[in-house]
Amino acid sequence: MTNTTDTISPADPRFWSGDRDRYAQFAALRAQGPVLWHDEPSTEWFPDGGRGFWSVTRYDDVVTVSRDQDTFTSGLGTEIVDMPADMVHIFGGMLNMSGAEHTRHRAIVNRVLTPRSVEALSDTIRAHAVRSIERVRGRGECDFMADIVGDFPAQVICELLGVPVADRDRLIELTGVALVQYGTATAYEAMLEIIAYAEDLTAKARTNAEDSAAFLQKLLGAKIDGEGMTDHEIAVFFALLVTAGIETTATSIGHGLYALSQYPDARRKWQENFHELAPRAIEEIVRWVSPVMHFRRTATRDTEVAGQKIARGDKVVIWYLSANRDDAVFERPDELDFDRPEQPHVAFGGGGPHFCLGAILARKEMNIFYEELFNRLPDITVAGDPVRLHSNFVNGIASLPVTFTPA
Repeated sequence: MTNTTDTISPADPRFWSGDRDRYAQFAALRAQGPVLWHDEPSTEWFPDGGRGFWSVTRYDDVVTVSRDQDTFTSGLGTEIVDMPADMVHIFGGMLNMSGAEHTRHRAIVNRVLTPRSVEALSDTIRAHAVRSIERVRGRGECDFMADIVGDFPAQVICELLGVPVADRDRLIELTGVALVQYGTATAYEAMLEIIAYAEDLTAKARTNAEDSAAFLQKLLGAKIDGEGMTDHEIAVFFALLVTAGIETTATSIGHGLYALSQYPDARRKWQENFHELAPRAIEEIVRWVSPVMHFRRTATRDTEVAGQKIARGDKVVIWYLSANRDDAVFERPDELDFDRPEQPHVAFGGGGPHFCLGAILARKEMNIFYEELFNRLPDITVAGDPVRLHSNFVNGIASLPVTFTPA
């Protein structure tokens, strides 16, 4: 099979370089066809190359593939690159499960990570938001990502999981490696270190009477039909929660501030009427950002998507970044518009059994952080272009200069 696109492929690291407009490139791919084949030659990211994959770029097709786990399974990996079974398990845990196994794990976690448990974290979330903002309040300028928001969601997740303060810097460093180099051997080693740490923390939680161990203790005690999760399974979930919950929330907040700088009228409306607009504003920011840009599925049988024949075993990559800018669904999709008619975005997944478990926590963190940011640094202004992470997985920002009136 030959490459069906006459433009640079998302399999090529150059597609994701900072000087390229990835949204315009995906718009061109959507115009060319809803489902396109991409070869996977050897690159700096994946020297061994790959067997190629289908790109699904339009909103309706992304939703269709997301919801049909019988035909498009996550069980063989959600990373674009093919991996041995043990690596698939380490990288994704519950993400890379399907059927009864995924249902059992998800049901157990749902008994612990509930709306009530997230609401109970409100004071903790607010305390970390205030700490993040107050430490720069007297400076007048800083890097929004490095100096303010960079470790905010990490501290919240670490608090939830009972990670001692002394261990957090290393854990945050490892999650950055695992996400930015997602799917590579370097990322795999980082994930192994996170899991080894989590197994040790889980073992200690069994006998730890302190409140800090409560979440892990609840996971240890949760059962479905008399069956719970092993320490190793909990450790893999721990790794998933910290990698998914740290970088993606920071990305949404940082990229969101950049979006607000591009659309000052939207920002003014929100600051003038924060609580009423917050739910809609946060959903629109998450759509605009699409912090996780893709996941992969594998066809379990010969099938079709949008008229394109797909063979059993083919890799199918669903591009959330593209679907959330599909002008067949969202009017003026590149704009940040808090008055946009409600239309579910796919930034937390396109529906179905793999909808993001942490969405409720991410929304709560964003809501509280922006509230404190507008109260404490009401005139914070983006003072330059963002520096993007060079990644095909997280739509992240490495740096964002800002200025504000110092307290």
